[in-house]
Parts: sequence; structure tokens; C-alpha cells
Amino acid sequence: MSNLFDYGDGDIEYRFQALIYPNTTLQSDFSKDSYYIIMSKILKELTKIRSDTFFTVLTPEKMPGFRYENTEQIIYKQPSYPNKMRQDFQTEQLDKIVDYRKKDWDFVYCYLPEHVERLDNYFKNLTNCKPIIFGYSAYIEIPATTKYEANLLRSHYAGLMHMNSCGVNSQAVKDTIIEHAPSCLPKADVEKLKSILQPLPRGWDNVKGLRKKPQMEPKIIVWNHRPNTYKGYGWFLKQMDELWEQRKDFKVWVPLSNTVERDYIYNKKFDRQGYFTELSKCWVGVCGQSLHTGWANSASDGMAVGVPYIFYDADYYEQYAKDAGIYFKKDDEFMNEVNKILDDKTHRNKYSTKCKTLGKENTWKSVTPQYNEHFLLAEKELKMVKETTDGYKRILNYICKKERVTKEQLLDYLGWGRGIPFNVYRNRLRQEPTIKLTKYGYEVR
Repeated sequence: MSNLFDYGDGDIEYRFQALIYPNTTLQSDFSKDSYYIIMSKILKELTKIRSDTFFTVLTPEKMPGFRYENTEQIIYKQPSYPNKMRQDFQTEQLDKIVDYRKKDWDFVYCYLPEHVERLDNYFKNLTNCKPIIFGYSAYIEIPATTKYEANLLRSHYAGLMHMNSCGVNSQAVKDTIIEHAPSCLPKADVEKLKSILQPLPRGWDNVKGLRKKPQMEPKIIVWNHRPNTYKGYGWFLKQMDELWEQRKDFKVWVPLSNTVERDYIYNKKFDRQGYFTELSKCWVGVCGQSLHTGWANSASDGMAVGVPYIFYDADYYEQYAKDAGIYFKKDDEFMNEVNKILDDKTHRNKYSTKCKTLGKENTWKSVTPQYNEHFLLAEKELKMVKETTDGYKRILNYICKKERVTKEQLLDYLGWGRGIPFNVYRNRLRQEPTIKLTKYGYEVR
């Protein structure tokens, strides 16, 4: 692994430097990994809003969705198996990437809360940077979602407490995290956690490509979520078995399944564009009770291309699906709803129109400003020295004398090591109207 610098853009002004820290669990086809899908969408819009920020994205492979003018990609290896990945903190890799004598870091946007406590310790004790750490909690190992013997729940909570702010999928997810917090945190920290966690919606994807009319014979019912117990997949199979006994005029598509467990199931897989094409053929989708209590982004995928969804009646679905969703509480209610939508084309089309309308209202472009709010909160936490400090005067005079210096040149001139925090001087320099911060250093305007 190497750090490759393109000095051609070294004089572009970037007031902030941000490190995007990953959570990768599907490296066999990284284009389908949720971290890649979501972060590429966020960065597409965030890099426009924050043209003053240079983003360094850690990734297991170079990806087209991370290529923007104010980004760079650095290869960062993590284990793919979730439990191994959550406990595998790569200090030696970070040493080469962070390279604190040459680089400054203002923000760390972390998608893996289990590593935040260690990231905070790493920067504060092994570098001269003290970035503000914030990010997103995509999955938490509460008892209802983890049936294995051990977990990293305490590490997750410890990480959350070291974040300035943390987005979560829905208010219901925030409530669930707070509900289980007393098992890992003292009462005072639980209260603090309430202000750290913030419901943060994800944009609704609608990848451009071929669209097809909903298939009539047979009609397709889609379960495009993980085929896991915590998503209600066992319940879904039971309902479909009963439906199959009543009528054999449908198919069920389960794209994330590695097995075909029923004659009526197919699990054909596609790239991201092909996935949306196949979704457009589906007649209806289903979302069962989720032990994770979060919004199903898989549902928004389908709704964006006009697929109505039948949801278990819960606040974590209603918060986003609103009146475009069809809801049930009991199994007989579900069976009535699924039969009705399979038989009544007009009823199906009414909800299809509602879904498409909602999809247009919830684009990544419309929701990304809420992600930028977390960056703005982090800016408020950046500490700085007074302009009268002797060290600061020396730094400012040296930049003015040389007109263009790298961070490394400044540290050599000052004779400073990692024991002297440089971030407080950098944050003061950002306030100087005559000084420009660049990717590699500082210049006189």
C-alpha cells in the first residue's frame, strides 16, 4: 500500500480535510456493499455542498462511485466477515495513511462505531492531529439481532460516546439504542447519548437503466432484504407457503438468498443497474417485522421504481413510507392485503403512483444537506490557540516569509514532534484572511 500524491492540485484551497472510515462486509462484490452504495451517494452530493473540503476515502478497492474532484481513494484492507472486521483495528495501515507529519486531519466520518474509541485514542496519542469524529451507526448487535455467543455491543456504545454526533436509520433505531444503553453505559452517559444520536434519513436510490412493465404472468412478489430471522424471513416463507396453497400464479424473488428453498422462489442476481430493472418487473414487495427496528432501504429501492410494499405496521416503516405504504398487524390482515393487490390492478397502480412520487421527494440530493449538518456541528468543536501565542506568531511569520510551505516543512522549522498538537494552530490559520489552506500545506493568498 502506498500514499500517492498528485502535487498538481496542491495549490487548490481546501479549508478542511476529512477521512472517511469504512465498514465493509461484502468485499467479494464491493459494488453491492452497503457502505459503498450509501457512501458513494452521500459523497456525490456532499462534495458539491462542501467544495471547501478534501475527502480521503478508505476502500478495499478503487471504485467509480468514489471519484470526485475533491476526493482521493486509498486502499485499506479490512476482513470481510463482520465479526472479524469489527474487532480488527489496523494501526500499521493507519500510520501510513494518516502520515501526520505531512497531512492534517480535521474530521473523521466513521461508518463503524466499534472502532471510534480506538480511532480517538490513535489520533490523540499517536499523532499531532485531533480531528472531530462523527458518523453513522448502520447496525447494532442488540440481543434480538444477534444469536451468536459473543458480540461487540460494549465497543459499539463506547464508540458512540466518543462521537460528536451519529446518524441512525430512524427514530425507532435511536429509541432501541437508548433502550439497551443501560446494559453498557452509566446513567449520565445514557443521557448524553440521546443528544449524540440523530435520526438521519438515507436517500432513495433509483439507478438509471432499463425499466419494464410489472409482470402479469406470473406476478412477482419481491423480498429484496436479507433472508435473515431479524428481518422476518421465516415469517415471510410461512405466509408464502400458505399463499401458494391458495394460488399458484406468482413467483417470489429473493435476490440476496444463496439458496432456492421453494419451487416458487428464484434468486437470480444482477449488478446494481440490473437489480433495479428486475425490481421494476415486480408486482409487490413485502417488509415483515424487523428486530433491527430500522427503515428498510431495500423497500425504498423498490418504491422508487413504482413497486408497492406491504409493511408490518410499525413506526420505523411509517416514518418514511407514509401513506404510500400498505400496512398490516396480523397474519390474516397480511393475507387479505397481498391477495387484494395481486387481484386488483387499479388498487396496485394507485399505490405504485404514490411510491414513485415519494421516491422523487426523497432523493440523495434532497437529504444530503442533513448529512452536512453533522459537518457543521463538527466545525463548531474545532479548538484554536490565540493569535498572540508565540508559536502561532512563528508559524504565521514563516508562511508569510516562504509564501508556500508544507506541513512537514513547518514542523521541521519549529522542531515539533507529535507531542505538540498542531490542530489548534491550523484552526487559527483558517481564520487568517491572507492564508490559504491547501491539500498539502499553507500559502499566502
